[in-house]
Amino acid sequence: MSALPNLVNAQAHSLTSVNKNNSSTPELKDSVREPKKDIAGLISAVMQRGTNANIGSNLAPVIGLPRAMPTMDVEILIRQRDKNVEKRACFIVYEKIEGTPTEASGKRPVCAYFVKIKRSRLDSQTQYFRVDLNGNLEKVILSKGKFGEGGKVVRGSGVKTDLDVDSPEVRKTFEAEMKFWLKDWLKKEQKNAAKKTADAASKKPSTTAL
Repeated sequence: MSALPNLVNAQAHSLTSVNKNNSSTPELKDSVREPKKDIAGLISAVMQRGTNANIGSNLAPVIGLPRAMPTMDVEILIRQRDKNVEKRACFIVYEKIEGTPTEASGKRPVCAYFVKIKRSRLDSQTQYFRVDLNGNLEKVILSKGKFGEGGKVVRGSGVKTDLDVDSPEVRKTFEAEMKFWLKDWLKKEQKNAAKKTADAASKKPSTTAL
C-alpha cells in the first residue's frame, strides 16, 4: 500500500476504540444513501478487481486494526503536478479462512476503508473513513506526516487525530466518498463487467440441433 504513509510514531488504538454509537450516526443524504446490496457489490468488486496489499504493523493500530492484515486495494489518481498529489483509495480488509465442511477456504471481508490522500511537496495528509460491511461509518482518522527530500517518510513525523464522526464537515467528506465509490466507480465497473459478459456470450458458437 505504497500511497498510504507508514506512520511509525502515531498513537495506537485497538478495535475496541471504534465508536459504539454507530446507530446514532446521522444517515446519509437521500442522494447518496445506498442499500446494503450496493455496499456488498462494492466489496465484491474491490475483492475481485483490487490489488493484493497489506496493512503493516505500524499503520494497523493507527487506523483501528489489532494487527497487520491483508487487503485488496483500488487506488484512483485525482490529480498530480510535480510533488503535489491527490488520490483516493478504497481497500477491503479481510481475513484468510481455511476450508471447513460448511465454508470454503478463501477471503472473509472484515471492513472497508475509504481514503483521501493529499501530498504537497514534503507534507502529507490522509483521511481514513472506516465503514462496516453494511456501510455504516465507524471511525474517521486524520493522519499527517512529512517526507524527506529523498521522498521517504520522516521517521517519527506522524501525527494521528481521531475525528468526530458526527461532525458536519466529516459527514460531508464521507458522503462525497460514498457517492464516488458507490455511484461513479461501482456503476462503471458493473457496466464494464456486463459488457464483457455480453461480448463473451455473443462470441460463443451457436449450436444447431440435428
